Amino acid sequence: MSEQAVSPPGPSPNQTMSRTMSSTQIPEWLSTKSLTKRRYLSASTGNLHGLQANEFMQTKWPLPKMFGEEKYAYTLVDIEDPRYVDECADMAKKLIRYYYDLQILDLEWRKTYKNLIKAEKRRFNLPETASTKAKDQLDNNVKTTKKYLLELQDQKDSYQACIDQIYERCSQIKRSIKKENDLEDLREEMSNRVKQRFDPDDTFWKTQFNARQENANRDEF
Repeated sequence: MSEQAVSPPGPSPNQTMSRTMSSTQIPEWLSTKSLTKRRYLSASTGNLHGLQANEFMQTKWPLPKMFGEEKYAYTLVDIEDPRYVDECADMAKKLIRYYYDLQILDLEWRKTYKNLIKAEKRRFNLPETASTKAKDQLDNNVKTTKKYLLELQDQKDSYQACIDQIYERCSQIKRSIKKENDLEDLREEMSNRVKQRFDPDDTFWKTQFNARQENANRDEF
């Protein structure tokens, strides 16, 4: 066939496509501050971290409504912790590139799959009395189309694996933030319990505490 499989960007989709940006240089289109509305995809899609980019809210086209939700529009990572905004902006930039190329692959994959169905149907409907040349030609057409389809599928899987890695990193960051918040909530709760137990003028607040045992071996610490 004359078609050529679309190659992933660079040596590998995992290759870094942009250097880390400082928080003062994050473009508006990579920041959650540009959003006027926070919109997510359904959780069943597996995209739990991507917000719909603001440009897809400002510009309305008829085609996305006709063909369903634009998966490629939900690329803005929803983590706003100042410690991770640079990393999340870089991941959002990668998602835009991955989803853009994945759209091309999806379109080519669907076209090739339809061609494969047509080729297999033609071979199935070929009469037994047909010439060997005609049979070999249709068999070769089926084989070539199937091979190209598998190549496209491998590339789709490669891109999806890169996207999944980004989502997994987002999950790790959110779990870390949640753990920190839970520990802080626990600290505040325990502090409030102690404050409720002792009056402000109680001698407890003037007592100096030593975590070491009086007769403990110094080598143990």
